[in-house]
Amino acid sequence: MKFEFETQRLIIREYCKKDIDDFIRVTSQESVKATTYGIPENYTKYYAKKWFKYLKQSIKTMEGYEFGMFLKEGNIYIGNVGLINVSMLHNHADITYYVDENYRNRGYSAEAAEVMLKLGFEHFGFEKISGLCMSINPASRRVMGKLGMKYEGTMRNELLKGGIYYDIERYSLLKNEYITNSKVEIG
Repeated sequence: MKFEFETQRLIIREYCKKDIDDFIRVTSQESVKATTYGIPENYTKYYAKKWFKYLKQSIKTMEGYEFGMFLKEGNIYIGNVGLINVSMLHNHADITYYVDENYRNRGYSAEAAEVMLKLGFEHFGFEKISGLCMSINPASRRVMGKLGMKYEGTMRNELLKGGIYYDIERYSLLKNEYITNSKVEIG
């Protein structure tokens, strides 16, 4: 199955080789690196190529589904969205997203994340989708709130990044909450 989604303003699709330079440009932004849970300090072209290969493999093995987020107008790469840490056995996944600092506060993360909720709950039939964010990232917390996710707790000093320990907040949405919030029937 090829994954490509369209929203009012976005195209969400699998990465391809031509996306590497844009991917590195966005993931190299200090504000993206500093406040995003899973982005390392420095992406090189070599590492980005390995990452793209890993993403394709994780789709094949059904362990993760991460995609590029592109503006429909101009086909501009603005970020990443996906479902990661997928457990078909336990019927859940984690949602992930980040947006280019030049395109923040416009609702793109929530718009793209809603597509991932639909994919997880309606296509895969997950019972739960969770989200993690660094406590220093209130914007991510707001996105999860817009999605209807509920706060579960804070994991203290959970992440070591750049020699500093950070607290990580956990949020989640259950299938019945998704159905209630979205008024969508799931077959």
